[in-house]
Amino acid sequence: MNSIFKMLIAAGIIASTSLSAMAADTTPAPVPSMQEHMERMKTMTPEERAKERETMHQEMQKLTPEQRAEKHREMREYMEKLSPEERARNHEEMRKAMDSMTPEQRAKQRSEMREYWEKMSPEERTAHHDEMQKHWKSMPPKERAARRKEMHERFEKMSPEERKQLRHDMQCDMPAGMPAADQPKKAPAK
Repeated sequence: MNSIFKMLIAAGIIASTSLSAMAADTTPAPVPSMQEHMERMKTMTPEERAKERETMHQEMQKLTPEQRAEKHREMREYMEKLSPEERARNHEEMRKAMDSMTPEQRAKQRSEMREYWEKMSPEERTAHHDEMQKHWKSMPPKERAARRKEMHERFEKMSPEERKQLRHDMQCDMPAGMPAADQPKKAPAK
C-alpha cells in the first residue's frame, strides 16, 4: 500500500510539472528531479503537503490509464534506484505524515485507496497481491521480525476505537475480487 502511495505522489509530481508547463504555453521550465521535489516536500508544512498531494491526485485522475501507468513505472524506477537507507528514511517520513493526519484525513485517504483498488481489474489485484506477498517473503527474517514488531507496537499505541476501526477496515471492508485465500473467514451465525 505504501508503494502505491509513493508511486501516486511521484506520478502526481511529474504530472503537475508537465501539466503546468503545458498550461503556461511557454517554454517549459526544467522538470525538477525526484530528489529535488522530495527535498522541497520536506520543507513544507503538513497542510501544504496535504494540499500538494491532493493537487497531484487530481492531476493524476485527469491522465489516461496509459499515461498513469507510465508515471507509475517512472516512480517505481526511481524507488528502485534508492538505497535501502533512503527507502527506509522515506518510509519513516511517510509514516510521520500519516501520524500527523486527522482521523477524517486518514479516513478519506483509506476510502480513496479502496476506490483505487476496486477500479483495478481482478487480474491486476491478484498480480499486486502476489507482488506484495513475494516482497514480504523475500525480506530477510530479521527485517521481517522488525517490521512485525513495529506493526505490533503501533497497534498497542492505538486507542480501543482505533483498533476496532482498523480491524473493521482490514476484515470487513475487503474489496470484491480479493484472492479467495486471503479473504477473512466469517464465523457462522449462532
